Amino acid sequence: MIRGCSLLLILAVMLGLLIGCSEREEPTTFFGSSPKADTALKEAQRNLNLAGVKTTFDDPGALSKPADFIPIPSELARVDRQENLNRAIEQLNIVASELEQEVQSGSSFEPRGSISDRGIVHFYLGLSYILEAISRLLLSDDPATTFILEYDPNAPTGVWFTYEISPETKAKLDSTTNPLNYPLVFTEKERQAIIDAIDLISDASAKPSSARIQPQTSSVDGPPYIHSAIWHFIKAIELLGEYNPELRKSLQDFNDQIDKFESLLLTKAKSWDFLTRKHLEVKYVYQENIFYNYPYINNIFCPKRYCRNG
Repeated sequence: MIRGCSLLLILAVMLGLLIGCSEREEPTTFFGSSPKADTALKEAQRNLNLAGVKTTFDDPGALSKPADFIPIPSELARVDRQENLNRAIEQLNIVASELEQEVQSGSSFEPRGSISDRGIVHFYLGLSYILEAISRLLLSDDPATTFILEYDPNAPTGVWFTYEISPETKAKLDSTTNPLNYPLVFTEKERQAIIDAIDLISDASAKPSSARIQPQTSSVDGPPYIHSAIWHFIKAIELLGEYNPELRKSLQDFNDQIDKFESLLLTKAKSWDFLTRKHLEVKYVYQENIFYNYPYINNIFCPKRYCRNG
């Protein structure tokens, strides 16, 4: 009898263990994604949130009001938030690369990720580029405030971004008789921010027109900065507009404001005697997963300005 009870007890314990194992939750990889993409997305979302950016990767409809995703510019004037944006861009590149990889679907090959998922990732990449450009400008003040950048989607002028210099900086410009010396009104750090912000938003180069001023080049002309804000927003419009035509107009209106901001940056730089040049965009062969993480052609590094889709 005792032996029988012991046997029943052992069987009950084994059955309990089997049930427990069957009910244990295993890591889930969402359809149309990959473990690598899921991990990178969580890290990107964490860094965006730390930078003060709200995220909604699972709800494309929330992007019908894209203006709501830009925080107050002054909140970006922090080194830690700029670093968060940098890490978010790096992780979002990984997500985009994974989602763009082609997998077999029936008799054909299609990108692993859905149209909406890929569109959302491009939107957040473009947004991250914009916010990092703003952060770099506001952090470059050395030591007093130089750049005054504000954002108001309800502005009566219909222009959401304003970009000015402080009265003190303007007074220095006004007292400079030779326009070739205008860039010297700005510190080296401030000139670098002007150059980088233009590259991040529009993938254009900028430099002081005078050869006598110490040359500076963009510090964001390479991974993880493979494209520009405008490039990613255009991709977001293409993909999300196909997913939901009602999203196209709101995203296009948002992109129009980014275009105006780009124009403002270029116009100001020219007025401060910087030479600016938009780079020729080369038609890119449709293997997008290559240039997200591997900007090389024939084992030769390919700068982003030559590896783009026109």
